[in-house]
Amino acid sequence: MAPRLRRPYDHEASDCARLLHISAPHVYSYTLTQTQSKLYELLQLFFRTPGNMHSKENMIVEEEDGRITGMILACPARDMKRLASNTARCLAQLIRIAGLRDVVRMMLRLPFNRYLPVTEGDGLFVANLAVFEEYRGRGVAVRLLQGAQAIAVEKGLGRLTLVVEIDNSHARRVYEKFGFMEVKRIDFPSRYHKYGLFGYYKMVKDV
Repeated sequence: MAPRLRRPYDHEASDCARLLHISAPHVYSYTLTQTQSKLYELLQLFFRTPGNMHSKENMIVEEEDGRITGMILACPARDMKRLASNTARCLAQLIRIAGLRDVVRMMLRLPFNRYLPVTEGDGLFVANLAVFEEYRGRGVAVRLLQGAQAIAVEKGLGRLTLVVEIDNSHARRVYEKFGFMEVKRIDFPSRYHKYGLFGYYKMVKDV
């Protein structure tokens, strides 16, 4: 069966959580302060909770032969602050899964967010993009980007915006080939380097 893009289903929370982690492992490990199994559990919680940045309503997956091959998460930049603030809806469940002590640790790491991208109000922000290893090199990422671009056009948004880690040269080449251009480089302070966090390039593409 030919690949197709669609919204994810509730029972695909596990696959989508794994793809979210693949897309930014160091960021999630640092900000959520959890072992991998609990980290996946938290990401599944966000996936199932409407109105937050990582909700399934902001995702598109590609399916081939009944299996998810990859995922892209994108939303209008103007909605990002509202979606981020809505994460508080999950507080009780966060405490249940991670424990109060680790939730406090997450809060103490919130200052890291000051280094994350500021997005333009007229664009669609691509927050996450990942492809399972066995499907890489088959054009999945390009098709997912095309899906995000179609959403931007449908919503009347003039550009796509994303960030890519400084040390992820492969992903940067994929984005450049798709038409993205680098507009800014952000280097994280050295205290974050031990967590594998070095910085990112901000890239944009007019649509």
